[in-house]
Amino acid sequence: MLEAVFYIRFHPARGPSVIYQSPSRWVTSHSREDQESRPGQGPLLSFQNISAYLIPPYDLCNRALSVTTNGHAVLGYPISLEDPKYERNRFTFNVCFVLREDVDARPWTRVVEKTAAFFTALEVEDGLLTAEEDRDDKTEVDQDTNATFLSEDGDQRVIHKILETIRSQLNRYGETCIRVSDIHVLNLRLETPPKPDTPPKVRTWDVPLLIRALPPEEDCTPDLTLQRIIPFLDGIKHISLIATQADVEVKLVKRGIRELLRHDYVIPLDLFHFAAIYTTTADFTSFVNDTETLDECRNYITATTSTSANPDDKSPSITNQTLIHLYTTLTPGLPLDDFTLTHLPTLTTHGIDIRRFITFGIIKSFLRRIHKYGLLIPTTNPTTQTYLSGSIQSKTSPNEAAVREFERAWKKAALSSGWATPPSDPPPVQLSKKVSRTASAHGLEEDFDEEEKERLRGWLDGTHCFDEICLAMKMTEKKLMERIRRSDLGGEVVLFNK
Repeated sequence: MLEAVFYIRFHPARGPSVIYQSPSRWVTSHSREDQESRPGQGPLLSFQNISAYLIPPYDLCNRALSVTTNGHAVLGYPISLEDPKYERNRFTFNVCFVLREDVDARPWTRVVEKTAAFFTALEVEDGLLTAEEDRDDKTEVDQDTNATFLSEDGDQRVIHKILETIRSQLNRYGETCIRVSDIHVLNLRLETPPKPDTPPKVRTWDVPLLIRALPPEEDCTPDLTLQRIIPFLDGIKHISLIATQADVEVKLVKRGIRELLRHDYVIPLDLFHFAAIYTTTADFTSFVNDTETLDECRNYITATTSTSANPDDKSPSITNQTLIHLYTTLTPGLPLDDFTLTHLPTLTTHGIDIRRFITFGIIKSFLRRIHKYGLLIPTTNPTTQTYLSGSIQSKTSPNEAAVREFERAWKKAALSSGWATPPSDPPPVQLSKKVSRTASAHGLEEDFDEEEKERLRGWLDGTHCFDEICLAMKMTEKKLMERIRRSDLGGEVVLFNK
């Protein structure tokens, strides 16, 4: 809502002055302290406190400005006209719009600029602004605000009426059309700016796949990052690997992929591996009933290479019924490797590329990936910990814990002050044998494992999928599962899919 609108100028005798305002007496010359001591006066603005900003030096004129004071935002566009006909050779004015501080000012910015341009035209072409002020015999000046109060006749009411019309119609209708003459017509409309598109989320483990040809280089602005990474967008490499092979920072690769996503040149895929689980979505019904999509799928998933010496020896075409059956057998809980082994004869007979088989379903949105997550639940008994993955359990004996503690102390002493071990008493015979066997071959492994386990604990909070964890830990899912089974993470790890 537009709280107030007022017209001010730099008066040759009085300095910055409020000439017209709507509603009347909304802007006051009293300071903020004076306003607080005068309760019940309404939400007045102290012109004295902000006049230097609303009528700024000449170098700062002819551009938009915003001033926040007393819980309100004052928007303006000060104009400074230079001409010998004016006193001091300049005429400086501003039409200010007052909004509440918490109101989005973006729709009003264009309105303020158009109003300033309209008032400039009134003065430059017809001299209307100065003409009204020249009729001093029809005006009275309020000593508090330097505001001009108009008589009932004459052209002096034009500017005041413009301000009143702007405030009332913009608040009521969101637009206004003010005709001063056949030449001077002011059209204003509040237009809510479109919400900026939410930038697509790009993750380091996403696999970008080009789905349509990029425009020729001569038709677009060259982007050095895109030129470096486009050759690696093969639907197989994830973003982190693309950054490594293209020798580009990961954040720059993500920014480039985000731009391609925004313009629908690529789609993000999940990492493809045979431990992944896929299932159909609600869009699968549309796929089943769409003959053209079935034909497209058949052509896409069929392997283009043949091991046969005879080029005419092609694999038999797969029927729609068999194709649909294959997709329906992708169910939650069935890893892709089990699916492949179960249907290997069919896949081999028809020359189906399993990667393309999955990718097509993701592209058409009738397949989705089911991700695996891990949640570490600390236990109170440190000597006997259970780690769940089905019925996976792991126990740590006190003797093994003592061995690891001794090895850590041994390495610390070896790296800091030579090779003398810190314990004053020799360890037990069983412990000494363990140390001598591990220290020579794996002196650094235990400390590395401790650091690795600490990192792994941070990932097992139930919010990071295994794809992300594997990429961050630089290990396969199989190795990650072994770490969870065999490591002492200080609690129970619950695995779940979603």
